[in-house]
Amino acid sequence: MSLKKSHWLALLGTACLSVGSALAQDSGPLIDLLIKKGVVTDQEAEELRIDLQKDFVANSSAGKLNLSSSISEFKLSGDLRIRHQIETQAPATATGSSVVTNERVRERFRFRFNGDVALQKGWSTGFALETGQAADSGNQTFDLANDDYSIFLARAYVTYAPNLNWSFSAGKFKQPLYTTDLVWDADINPQGFTENYKYFIGSKDTFELRAMQNIMTDRPEATPGPGGRDAWLFAQQAVYTHYFGKDALNSLILAPGFSKYNQSTIAGATNENPFNGSTRGLGILTFAGEANWMNVRGAGTAVKLYWDAGYNLESGTRVYKVYGLNPTRWNDDPFAWLAGIGYSYGTGKVAGDYSAKLDYRSIGLGSLDVNTTDSDFGFGFLNQEGAKLALSYNVTDFVNFNVTYFHTTNIQKNLTAAAGAGGVLASRDHTQLLQLDLVLKF
Repeated sequence: MSLKKSHWLALLGTACLSVGSALAQDSGPLIDLLIKKGVVTDQEAEELRIDLQKDFVANSSAGKLNLSSSISEFKLSGDLRIRHQIETQAPATATGSSVVTNERVRERFRFRFNGDVALQKGWSTGFALETGQAADSGNQTFDLANDDYSIFLARAYVTYAPNLNWSFSAGKFKQPLYTTDLVWDADINPQGFTENYKYFIGSKDTFELRAMQNIMTDRPEATPGPGGRDAWLFAQQAVYTHYFGKDALNSLILAPGFSKYNQSTIAGATNENPFNGSTRGLGILTFAGEANWMNVRGAGTAVKLYWDAGYNLESGTRVYKVYGLNPTRWNDDPFAWLAGIGYSYGTGKVAGDYSAKLDYRSIGLGSLDVNTTDSDFGFGFLNQEGAKLALSYNVTDFVNFNVTYFHTTNIQKNLTAAAGAGGVLASRDHTQLLQLDLVLKF
């Protein structure tokens, strides 16, 4: 080997050792330079690549993790939440005053671990693991004399985005709709299929069409009628986002939508207050949105007004035929609504950031689907109205402390399980729920 060639090879080896595993794993540009200068032949270059890769795998801890060449980015994240919860529920009574029968203090925790993988040519995938099997909660109450707890698969999906306008997902995925917890509990990860089309307007504005086909229950097709049809929830939504004001920092979001089940039966739901039975009588118009004003009291501050609403076009069928209530006594009450205001400093990602939100909502007896509504507000019951207060403070960049308080009362009085379809109608006269959370994110 010539002195010149030895000099260049020694220089390459020194460089690989100096900058570490990243260069040793991908030394292509340096080797290409040696070929260009005539220091090595193509065959010698290929042998050198192989030797460097073998050395990397043998001597580097990073080399033990062998990732597919199709992976562009692999992100791992998660959080651990420790919760002190105080709750009070007072069930409604057919006559007379309600007596509090459920006063409870619980120490709880939730653990979540996520993996998100960006692949080449527009493909991506991911998963999420968490404590808790119920769709609307990952919480576990400290119990069972120190027994261990199960871990469940909360998400497993594949996404294909052929360009900036279109994306398609299948599996069990993050909630794809723009919504609040009035209609969809934030813990629920739907399953099935979703499609999204985004059209860019000007420099920042967007218009989106979102659709979801959510399979709720797999039924035996050999059974005749609705009992033999899989239960599907179909949701469609348009989302318009407009930026305005100085430097276009303020924003307005308008999101009308519609959701409806096919004629089937849901079974096996384990939510806080599930309804297992007919899907009839749920054709719900929704309208969510928010308006944001940035830097209202200096850099980093923001004020938000937000709202959501649902109107069930088939509430009469739902209340009188599915729930079995007497129409001469009970109102089908098809309307649900939420209105709130929030103030924040920072984005919630840096020590010292904080936020406060307060909203009031009303959920009519025939308005929404209890299998998707928030499990904390009124413990998931319909026929409830009241307030939610949420405070958050970032102790560090990765640890925050949250306080959330709910208070609800019933809209139609004296509605008990005996009046109709079991537990879903065992309305609460009033409820209170206080949650104190310490959340660590990684």
